[in-house]
Amino acid sequence: MTYEINAAWEDLTVAILSVNQQSLEKTYSVIEGIRRESLCEPAKLAGWTINEIASRLKRAGYDRGDFMTHLFAERLAALGKHVESVGIGSCEKVFASRSAIEIAHLLRSVKGIGPKVLANFFVLQDIGSADSRTGEK
Repeated sequence: MTYEINAAWEDLTVAILSVNQQSLEKTYSVIEGIRRESLCEPAKLAGWTINEIASRLKRAGYDRGDFMTHLFAERLAALGKHVESVGIGSCEKVFASRSAIEIAHLLRSVKGIGPKVLANFFVLQDIGSADSRTGEK
């Protein structure tokens, strides 16, 4: 089975947006808009202002009111900047490793990515709570 990196970026975006009383299912109901607005592309997120990301979220159908929508726009911008600083290739290599430990290590310093976002991402990516390569917890 070939690892689909675009799916990983989509799943991470959905995981970030699916907290604070927002279910994965509800966020996935607007995935076509999220894709259309390029909100799953970290390089673009890194180049946009928070206001532009917030506008794109609203156009995508993800409007949780001005405060919450801007909060999540800040989190997506932080992800874009983090990926830009680490390098997209390095991030994708970690995702492809399927190692929960390595992925958590890569993402835990991003504003807005905590245990709930990581848990959502691991569920969406079908990565168990144990490290997928070593079996470690």
